[in-house]
Amino acid sequence: MPLEAPDQKFFEEACGYSELGMFLEANDALENVDPFNRAAPEILALRVEIYRHLEKWELMAEIARRLAEFQPNEVHWRVSCAYAMRRFQSIEAAREILLVAKSQFPREAIVNYNLGCYASVMGNLPLAKEYLRKCFEVDPDWRLQALDDEDLKPLWNSL
Repeated sequence: MPLEAPDQKFFEEACGYSELGMFLEANDALENVDPFNRAAPEILALRVEIYRHLEKWELMAEIARRLAEFQPNEVHWRVSCAYAMRRFQSIEAAREILLVAKSQFPREAIVNYNLGCYASVMGNLPLAKEYLRKCFEVDPDWRLQALDDEDLKPLWNSL
């Protein structure tokens, strides 16, 4: 069900603040949304983005987890959850989330890419290469991202 006035206005205001990089203001605008509507997927999706920029990892992980339950065919929420879990809990916890996602989305480039990054950071370079190979097979454009990714530095140093 789409948001109605005035909640739609508050949501649009929050989106504008977010686009400008004003994440505290975006979050404040969302606080004006009726509590009954704060669980709307578009509100939660914006909160994930806001919390990522505010580095509120635990909140980001919780909302991304909830969105993954609401939208089980959307891989982005699992990746967002893993991103946050890595920062507030551990890389191992993030890896577990993505291994589950990989079983549902085996050919999703972003899942393989992130698993490759995690394997590299954890020192398992052969596994990192395998995940990245699978990623690049699906989407060669990820190669450019990989060239500048600090997580892959151990892999590049080994070559």
